[in-house]
Amino acid sequence: MDVFQIDDHGQLFIAPDIDGWQPLTERGITIVFDLDDDLDISIPTVPNQLVYLYFPFEDKPALPDLERLHALAELGANLISKGQRVLSHCGMGHNRSALLAGVILTHMGWTGADAVVRLRERRPGALYNHVFAAYLAQLPPVLNP
Repeated sequence: MDVFQIDDHGQLFIAPDIDGWQPLTERGITIVFDLDDDLDISIPTVPNQLVYLYFPFEDKPALPDLERLHALAELGANLISKGQRVLSHCGMGHNRSALLAGVILTHMGWTGADAVVRLRERRPGALYNHVFAAYLAQLPPVLNP
């Protein structure tokens, strides 16, 4: 399983389907946003080890519920600011996971356009869904109080 580091500090990652939990454990990932249509196999159930959030949506030329997407992104950015390591993943690790990771970056002060560039640098093939890419590209940085 490939895990792609998005930020420079090793706190934000994207990946395709999880076929084993060891790569996440090795990277200290403690927060998983699963955007795929199936739950992952053998989700760890050790108490106080992993936060697993499931928000499936389709990789179609339509955006997901933006209120929920931005709420997850705000949560992800907040957890990263507190030192947590966050993974956003979907079936192939190209569109849905990159969209959420990009919105997380905007909640960390990035412009959406810069987030698109970074995601495409770090994950070859990312954001070929033009609707997702265009939405992300026009987002301003979020100024959290």
